[in-house]
Amino acid sequence: MLFKIEVGVDVFISNPELKAIPEFERLTDRQMRYVILSTDYSSPFRKMTVEDRNHQAAVTAGYKYEKDGTRLDMNARNLVEGKTGSVQAAIKKYREIQHDDDYETLQSVSKLIADVRAFNNKKDKNVNELDKAVSMTTGKLDKLMATKKAIEDIIGARENLPTDPKENIVADNDLVDEGSLSLLDKENALEL
Repeated sequence: MLFKIEVGVDVFISNPELKAIPEFERLTDRQMRYVILSTDYSSPFRKMTVEDRNHQAAVTAGYKYEKDGTRLDMNARNLVEGKTGSVQAAIKKYREIQHDDDYETLQSVSKLIADVRAFNNKKDKNVNELDKAVSMTTGKLDKLMATKKAIEDIIGARENLPTDPKENIVADNDLVDEGSLSLLDKENALEL
C-alpha cells in the first residue's frame, strides 16, 4: 500500500506526508482510511466487486451501521455511493498518485472476467445466449484467465524485488575490489 494504516493510530500521524496533498488534507482520519482501503491496488479488498470493496472499506475504516444493523448509516451510504465530494476528489487524486499501467490492465481484465461470469450465471438464457455463454467460457474466458495470471506474475515479480539493503550486499567470495567501495559501503559492511 502507498500509505500505512495502523489500528488505533490516526492515518495522518502514520503518514504525515498526506497533509501535503490538498485533496487529502481536508479529510478526516476515517475518510482517508476509506480512500486508502477502497482505492489502493494493494488493499486487502482489491479482489472484491466495487460495491463489496467500498462497503467493506467503509466498515473497516470505522463507519457504523444503523441501529437495526441492516445497512450502513447515512454518512457511510453517502460515502459508498460517491456522494461525498471531498472523498471523491481524494479518490481521484489517489488514483493519479498510484497510477500503474500493469495494475490498470489487471483491473480491466478482472472486470472482463467478472462480466463473463455474470453473463454465464444469468438465468433463463435463450438459445443464442447459451451459445454465446459456451463460446465465451470455452475460448475467451480461458484466454482472459491466462492473461490475468501473466499480469499478476509480472506485478508479483516486480514487487518481490529485494528492498532490504542486506539482501543487496556482495558476498565475501564475490570479486569486489575493496578500493571500489565507498566509505559508507565499507562502514555498512562492517556493521553487518
